[in-house]
Amino acid sequence: MNLTKYEIPLGSLPLKAEQVIKQKTIESEFLNFQYSPQILDTNLEDGIYKNKNNSYFIQCTTNMRGVVPQMIDWWFIWHLPSSERYRLWHPRDHLSARLNSDISQEDISKKKYIGLNSYVEEYIGKKLYKLCITFEEPEGFGFKDLDHDFTAVCASVTDTLTGVNIAKLVHYVKREGNDSIMKSLFWMGVNLSHSNALKNFFVKMLFQIRPLKKILLNDRAAKDLLIHCYEEMNHLPKFLPSIYEDMTIQKGG
Repeated sequence: MNLTKYEIPLGSLPLKAEQVIKQKTIESEFLNFQYSPQILDTNLEDGIYKNKNNSYFIQCTTNMRGVVPQMIDWWFIWHLPSSERYRLWHPRDHLSARLNSDISQEDISKKKYIGLNSYVEEYIGKKLYKLCITFEEPEGFGFKDLDHDFTAVCASVTDTLTGVNIAKLVHYVKREGNDSIMKSLFWMGVNLSHSNALKNFFVKMLFQIRPLKKILLNDRAAKDLLIHCYEEMNHLPKFLPSIYEDMTIQKGG
């Protein structure tokens, strides 16, 4: 498949995003991911929030011209199996993406993306991350009765080098006419855990030591994630309406 048509250089960010990036981290308690709708209802300002446990909440907002929620759901199905497709989203920082080898395109289409594990390699700031993004049901994040004017992409993020679950995320998309507003929410270090019971015990114990947690999770890492999200989500609308139309027409809807 020739994707050259959709390979667009990364551009500059909107002024509002640049202003948010320059802001300092805000010391504040925040709600956990299970209360995502309540957070969205508060009209919280974009930025980085840090609580007394040295965990972080990050929010960034993207005006997505020409994008409707169905396109976002389609994108999270279509790009998962292919590094070439994944790199369209962030031409500089995204390196590779794959699914488990036993997952077929038919399975992806049937399941949507919920329950799938996406293995990606990407730069966030100057650090190369190898991550497993596990897509979860929106209900677990507090969302109910989402209709065609809304979607919520929800996931857990695991560092594959350590096996530690390091973050939760939501991309909440609300349709406004022929456009959409996306609110991206991230929780870093809130529910650090490991699937192995013994290792999970040590993870929980070690990260109660605040100086150690600060070394591994800090303001710089949070800001790098904020910048990365602003870049990839502002880049996506540049090609998503076009590729969505081309691919869905090609497959007959």
